[in-house]
Amino acid sequence: QAVTHTKPQIKKFAETFDSSSTTTAFQTATITPKVSANIVKFHVQEGDKVKAGQALAQLDKTDYMVGKKAAEAQVQAAEAGVMQAEAAFEKMSNDYERYKKLKKQGSISESDFESVESGYKQTEAGLAAAKAQVEMAKSSLNNYNNQLAYTTIKAPFDGYISMKRGEIGEMASPALPMFEIVQTDKLKVDLYISELEIYGITKDSTAEITFDAYPDRTETAKVNYINSKVDSATSSVKVEFVFNNKEHLYKPGMTVRARLTLPEREHLVVPRNSIFTRDNEVGTVYYKTAENKVYSKDVTLGGSVEGYSIIRNGLDGNEEIVVGGGRQLEEGQAVTVIETRN
Repeated sequence: QAVTHTKPQIKKFAETFDSSSTTTAFQTATITPKVSANIVKFHVQEGDKVKAGQALAQLDKTDYMVGKKAAEAQVQAAEAGVMQAEAAFEKMSNDYERYKKLKKQGSISESDFESVESGYKQTEAGLAAAKAQVEMAKSSLNNYNNQLAYTTIKAPFDGYISMKRGEIGEMASPALPMFEIVQTDKLKVDLYISELEIYGITKDSTAEITFDAYPDRTETAKVNYINSKVDSATSSVKVEFVFNNKEHLYKPGMTVRARLTLPEREHLVVPRNSIFTRDNEVGTVYYKTAENKVYSKDVTLGGSVEGYSIIRNGLDGNEEIVVGGGRQLEEGQAVTVIETRN
């Protein structure tokens, strides 16, 4: 069999990785009420732009206001109780100190001293209990203040209302989402990079993003996140890119095409037409031995560039690779070299 052969070469170039994906919002939040109450008012509608902390809806405050007033009264009563307990404790403390001196002098009986000591301990315990009642009452009041604050539903960040649920008069519940808000001044694009290519991706990497809806526009996206785990099913790594969308021209869910240029480096390559069979990232080449016989080798491929196929694994670079005529070759078949390519 007449064949043409060559040797693998080392070439330095930057690989380009192309992929398609869809855009997603930079942040998405589902807002659920923290308290149950009737809906009194909506301040926004779907599609409205909102700022962080802006009121989105108001729930009925009535029940929580009643609870707050009752809690305030409990705090006042508990604080009055502390004042009384402090007065009783102060009086009993003075008596206790006086009786301790009298006991030392032998002027009172043991039973009289024990009676005063018991009263001292009781008033001390009573003061501690009164102070505990104040703390409990204040905790209850703080809880009602929080619940009152929760009746005003607020935006957690700047964005747009993408979903609003409920009607005036309906009961809002922590079990039912009320709003969804999306931040779209920045958008994300997820790309899945082969584990063989991920070596060149860093936090400084960028990708050029084009849109099916706006084919004449291109945006530069920067790496925001690189997954630390390889997906075993696809042998790829998720890389999240982010780009600015301050004009809010682009929408979440748009189809995009991304081109990622990896850093320039040296690669072992063979002419593309020396790969005779291909299955995803695995191909087959034929190499010639010194005895002018050919055998096949499986190689791991890393894409193509400038008419060459990149070889990740399988060749050491010294083989004599068959370029043409390989489809008729068999293992161990004798060949005659009619051309050598550099």
